Amino acid sequence: MTALTSVVGLLTLFVLLGAGVPEPSPSMYSAAAVVAPQQLTPSAVAVVPTATVTPIPLHPTATLARRDFNETTAVKVAPTSFLPGRGPALPGEFVYASRRVDFYVGRGTFSPEQVIELALKSEHALSYMQRRFAVTLNERISAGVYHTSLAPGRGTRGIAYTHGNTNVRIYYRAGEDMHNALVILAHEFAHALQAEAYGKDAQSRSDLVLLEGLASWIAGEYWLSLSGAVSFQELAQNHYRAGYTSSLATMDRRNQNVAYDMWVGFVDYLTRTYGWDKFNTLYANGRGRAAGSANYAEIYGKSFQELQNEWYATLR
Repeated sequence: MTALTSVVGLLTLFVLLGAGVPEPSPSMYSAAAVVAPQQLTPSAVAVVPTATVTPIPLHPTATLARRDFNETTAVKVAPTSFLPGRGPALPGEFVYASRRVDFYVGRGTFSPEQVIELALKSEHALSYMQRRFAVTLNERISAGVYHTSLAPGRGTRGIAYTHGNTNVRIYYRAGEDMHNALVILAHEFAHALQAEAYGKDAQSRSDLVLLEGLASWIAGEYWLSLSGAVSFQELAQNHYRAGYTSSLATMDRRNQNVAYDMWVGFVDYLTRTYGWDKFNTLYANGRGRAAGSANYAEIYGKSFQELQNEWYATLR
């Protein structure tokens, strides 16, 4: 049931539940990602904690100012942090060790040279997201690039395993769009940053709407680059006016790509309207993966449905 990726400088550059859900029609998004327990082998069994976690007093920064995306001319600042050691070993060929991530590649996907290019760009993406979310990786992680036939669910483009030794994987065929792969990889890295921020136990039981919406929010300009929207609210408004007005809790059954865009808009609305303290408390005390299952009423004094309708009113 799991599915579904920087630039910091004078200009800044600008995840799906595949199993059991029909794959949407092909698009730039295809499928994003969902955080899953650690699973380095097919036989690994996921153990999901059920205890309640104490709220974590985090204060991520507010949304960065929107900057134009122009990959060819943007001045890029090289990442300055370095994590020693090695990340967890993954299937396939080890091709590159960047400053914080070890990269592996399987057969039938991008070439080793292309994966190295992707690795270099993803380091900039990671630096951008760490500054955006005010959270940094503390341990080295690994990333694998594999053919779509190896994906754990139909339509899955990326997945993050964060309950053990963190590693992320993306699934592409040779010749597919590498910028799309970079965005999905950034989304998966965002899941790793979530686990750093809230703890792996809290991450394993976070509300799906918050889990995926926040990961796309952390990916920021990268996620927006797929649509060309200038903000998450514009992105959501475009979908809303196109007829996507049903419950956020079930929207992924109709169109997974749209659901991710709407979920990030909802997260953006909650954090801008009510602040990060309440959002952090809500996220850190999740009660399970079910969409809309977090204790919104206790934290915000309004139900999930009430908050959704309140936000929808701003999109009309």
